[in-house]
Amino acid sequence: MEPGTGPEPVAEGSPQQTPPGWKRWAVPGLVIAVAVVVGAVLLLTFLPTPSHVSTSQPAITIAGTTVPPTTIARPRHRTPATPGATQSLTEEPTQPAQETTAPTPAPTPACVPNGEPGFTVTISPAQATAHRGDTVVYHMTVDAENCFSDEIHMTVTAGFLFFSQTQDLGVQDPPYPKTLDYAFKVPDTLPPGVTVNGVVTSTGGGITREDQLSLTVQ
Repeated sequence: MEPGTGPEPVAEGSPQQTPPGWKRWAVPGLVIAVAVVVGAVLLLTFLPTPSHVSTSQPAITIAGTTVPPTTIARPRHRTPATPGATQSLTEEPTQPAQETTAPTPAPTPACVPNGEPGFTVTISPAQATAHRGDTVVYHMTVDAENCFSDEIHMTVTAGFLFFSQTQDLGVQDPPYPKTLDYAFKVPDTLPPGVTVNGVVTSTGGGITREDQLSLTVQ
């Protein structure tokens, strides 16, 4: 073999040479590994140990008596009041409406007659003066005597010379007294100075009464 054409032989007993790049990477790797181990130990030291927290208060025992834990009442939420509105802070039960009984009217004392039952009729005005076309209002009042309690039928008749007219005033029912009005219009055909005579006839309980009235035309 010619010189320079192959690897040189290694002599027996001489140490093998390490590649020069191994030492350059071994030292930084060792430093990083030590830093990781130290950081893990410190992190476990500062972490808090979890413990069970109880929100309930323990019961207190005094002289053989156990007192239950006190319950803390939370304030109730209140809606802010609106202007112009009234807010009730406490709710009270609605009281049932109480029934009221109207007082019983006192009974009317019984009428005790002191003679024969009857009635009277009072007319106002009994005598009047008016012009043709005017209206005269007559006020009539019916009163009972000695406990009279029958209905009364009334009519009025007005006449002048050969002229006569009757008008039904209706029926008056007890109890008495009763009041009614009768409006009479003076006819335009009547001459001034004449007098119209009238009769009010009232019938009831087998009794008939006639009351006179008069009207002078001016």
